[in-house]
Amino acid sequence: MSWESTRTYYSLLNEFTAASRGPWHQPLILIDSLDFSEIVALQRTGDWNATGRILAASAQRLERGGATILAITANTMHVNFEQVVASVEVPVIDIREAIVDELRERGASSLSLLGTKYVMAGNVFTPYLSGAGVDVVVPEENEQLELQRMIFEELTQGIVLESSRSTFLGIADHCRARGGEVVGLCCTEFGMLVDETAASFPVIDSTKAHVRALLAHS
Repeated sequence: MSWESTRTYYSLLNEFTAASRGPWHQPLILIDSLDFSEIVALQRTGDWNATGRILAASAQRLERGGATILAITANTMHVNFEQVVASVEVPVIDIREAIVDELRERGASSLSLLGTKYVMAGNVFTPYLSGAGVDVVVPEENEQLELQRMIFEELTQGIVLESSRSTFLGIADHCRARGGEVVGLCCTEFGMLVDETAASFPVIDSTKAHVRALLAHS
């Protein structure tokens, strides 16, 4: 939901389209950019019904504007996925399904789930992934708190620190040692720390997986 996330989605949608279709090809995109401060405040109080109403209204604006497929461009806000789906007639592409599909394509069955505390400790990602046959490993509680701090104090503010990159990689290694074969970058901004194609361990960048799924449906 941060503008960093919005920028990343916009860039990747255009980059992937040009790579597959050639120069000057661009996807037709409608963006409804929300005030992230409102979302953060509601997240902190656990008022997910209110965030769901905001996202549903956003989805309806996009549908009225002519969108034929929709995406919630944030891992955490898939907590409201069903509310958004119920609010519109057009398909909503699930980032969790995109992750599972890419994990299967790699022949892997376990994932280190790194994201916000709402993703790591919540009941939206792990049950979905487990239901799809994926073994999920989440960071220890102190590691979750550090990732949460990193996301909201740094990455969503456009701040990338080498010390945080090092900490992130250490947390990823710890999860992999506990059985999470592939590291899931399940926060849009984590792509600012780790490049899916250049990492020293298997990585699925959920944002890139989501973009590929969106373009496959377009």
